[in-house]
Amino acid sequence: MPVRTTDVFANILEKMDTSMNPFVMKLVNAQESGDLLVGFGPKLKSHIGAWRNQFPDMPSTDVTRPLIVEIGCHYGHTIADIAVDHPDALFVGIDITFKRVINTAERAKKLGLKNVLSVLANAGGLEHMFAPGEVNGFVTFFPDPWTKKKHAHNRLYSPKFCEAVWQALSPSGFLWLKTDQRPYFDDALSHAAAQGFEVTQSLPVFSDKDYSSYFMRRFQLMGEPWYGQKWVKPLS
Repeated sequence: MPVRTTDVFANILEKMDTSMNPFVMKLVNAQESGDLLVGFGPKLKSHIGAWRNQFPDMPSTDVTRPLIVEIGCHYGHTIADIAVDHPDALFVGIDITFKRVINTAERAKKLGLKNVLSVLANAGGLEHMFAPGEVNGFVTFFPDPWTKKKHAHNRLYSPKFCEAVWQALSPSGFLWLKTDQRPYFDDALSHAAAQGFEVTQSLPVFSDKDYSSYFMRRFQLMGEPWYGQKWVKPLS
């Protein structure tokens, strides 16, 4: 049986000297107190199929609310920008570092956002996190490109990842990628097409508005190119 991503982080927390990283205890305390909207560890198992119920301050747990997941939410700039524009949608930001998860949650709280949940998890275990058809969209802006050939197997975009996204998405759900690496972009195009995704110019929920990220703004300032694509899971 594969090791679930929630179990991996639970084991890390048990072995870690929390004095070495103050954000570890911040995360633990925030989840216990509810002071910040965060999630990690074994408790995430109960969220499968019930992610829309994890936003206690939203007016209702209406199952029709769009559920959008950002993988690699960094410090929360992008997810907060989108959530401000779409107060009736629900957003889950996933990252693998304690500091980024806390900073994303703190940013959302500062902005008064009740529809952003910041989660410590590894997207490599995405297939264990969501029920089939539960998610309306995935945002993946500038994932780690792992530019060295010997490290390419660590890339987020792979046949396994595209399959996991496909299973988690509802019909007409979307997948949105931005990257500064052309080889990565070309590989992602190939994997998405092989899974059955169709290229689209307009996204459900977001309409035609574009969104940037910390990395995108940095590349733009340096005059560096970037590449993007939007895909949709077609109606069956």
